[in-house]
Amino acid sequence: MTDTPTRPARATSEWPRRTAAQTGTELLLGLSFTATLATSGYAAATGHLAVVAQGTAVVFLVTLTCALVSWFRGSETR
Repeated sequence: MTDTPTRPARATSEWPRRTAAQTGTELLLGLSFTATLATSGYAAATGHLAVVAQGTAVVFLVTLTCALVSWFRGSETR
């Protein structure tokens, strides 16, 4: 008879817990980045929608700041 340990062969890893606000912020970050690229590319090509491109850029920068703060706060608590 062989001796088999009761613990798993390798340690199990767990995903970090995310709140709905963090998940929403990260999704908005990706969407605002895509919208910024699309509207600024269109504005550069046609000369129209420059105000919309600036607005999406502001939304992207604000969302990026919120996401970075959230990520760094999460790394401090671990």
